[in-house]
Amino acid sequence: MKYPLGIQTFSEIREENYLYVDKTALVHQLIQSGKVYFLSRPRRFGKSLLISTFESLFSGHKALFDGLAIANTDYDFAEYPVISLEFSKVDVSEASDLKGYIINATNQYAEAYGIELTIDSYEQRFEELVRRLQEKTGKKVVLLVDEYDKPILDNLFNEALKPVKGVMKSFYAVVKSLDKYLKFIFITGVSKFAKLSVFSGMNNLTDISLNRRYATLCGVTQQELESHFSDAIDELASLELLGSAQMLAKIKHWYNGYQFHQSAVGIYNPYSVLSLFEHQEFLNYWFTTATPTFLLDLLQNREYDLKELTQFEVGEASLAACEPEQMEVQSVFLQTGYLTIKGYDGSLYSLDFPNYEVKKSFYDSVAGRYSNLGAGVGQNFTQRLIRHLNAGQLDDFFETLGQFFANIPYDITLKDEKYYQSLFYAIFTLIGLSIEAEVRTNKGRIDCVLETKDTIYIIEFKLNGSKEDALQQIHDKQYAQKYQGGDKKVVLLGVEFDKESRNLGGFVLVDG
Repeated sequence: MKYPLGIQTFSEIREENYLYVDKTALVHQLIQSGKVYFLSRPRRFGKSLLISTFESLFSGHKALFDGLAIANTDYDFAEYPVISLEFSKVDVSEASDLKGYIINATNQYAEAYGIELTIDSYEQRFEELVRRLQEKTGKKVVLLVDEYDKPILDNLFNEALKPVKGVMKSFYAVVKSLDKYLKFIFITGVSKFAKLSVFSGMNNLTDISLNRRYATLCGVTQQELESHFSDAIDELASLELLGSAQMLAKIKHWYNGYQFHQSAVGIYNPYSVLSLFEHQEFLNYWFTTATPTFLLDLLQNREYDLKELTQFEVGEASLAACEPEQMEVQSVFLQTGYLTIKGYDGSLYSLDFPNYEVKKSFYDSVAGRYSNLGAGVGQNFTQRLIRHLNAGQLDDFFETLGQFFANIPYDITLKDEKYYQSLFYAIFTLIGLSIEAEVRTNKGRIDCVLETKDTIYIIEFKLNGSKEDALQQIHDKQYAQKYQGGDKKVVLLGVEFDKESRNLGGFVLVDG
């Protein structure tokens, strides 16, 4: 089996006999049902391949679709002029970079079709191209746009954002005005930005990002995994000394869990699945290709409490498009694939990490960023923490943990306990312990609960107080009550932060 790892061109996959998970039934349904679409999906989720599939389809390359679902329909495979814009190919640090890309792409298509253009401005030159293409070929034009939002994400926190948005707004206003010349428009990206920000006037744009009908348009379903990768699953199960059911459960734990509608089936990230079977190892594949630099910037710029990131409930409005300057953290994390829909009660959506790969990798990056140690904290270091905690060696545990806090940049203003708590939360999530942050009881909120094989640690932090104060709060609020009476030992830990040294100041413990 040849896996199309990193190959995003439909024609190459089909001509070179790479594995292809057939999505053409949904593609056919799309083009028969409407004209102007927008789809938001995380990176490395097959958006570029989908764009390439549309390009081959509208270019009339019927032979590439032999044996696929769309070949069994009444689709006529007529040829249309196709314009495909890939904004992932351009680095935009100012508005002129974006204008330059649009002009260059316009010129290349004009040259390919033997068209002389006379207008200089980027948006009107593009308008001229579309009109002249329709006039010359007698066919309406297909417009495909991949990673439309990259110019915005590249400038999310600098002064170029407003002029870049202005260029995009003017461009899509022209696209809207060309409606009678256009056969089909498909726009993809990671983020959903409000129409007023980018798609000004495109009131005919249909957003299918959370549409139940198209929830599986990108990605791999469980059924597709088992039918297309059956031999690879058996081979990997043999290497891992696992039964078939155990192997499927492990693959699902690591890589499944994306959900693009509350009633839709779970989806695998295709890049992770292909990488798993290509390399035959359970590793963090997708995350290494999509390190969330701008997401970490967003968390820190908003002084966001990491403990509120997951197991969070939001209304439908929070899942809608937003202004770049006013992005809600959960909405952005949902769109970028670091959170996904995990439940719906009729009015609120619950969000959480889709799977083990994303959760572990994300907190690895968070711990590296917040501690200033860099991404990839290191298995040796985390194993030391686990070993000390499991052995009850708390002096060694906190000494090792202090290495994280010792590297926090001195110019960070520590207004309250949240920064420290967030770093604690990231570290303990990273090392795979069961952790609950701000656990609700009937008398207050516990800062942190850590659970090892035989011990439950109930921890309270104090930034502007002593370790004794922290321990007293555990007693006063009776935080241990809900954990008593079980098989595990309960230990109460009061921990203080030394604001002067900007590190752990000490701890005090008693049995609970």
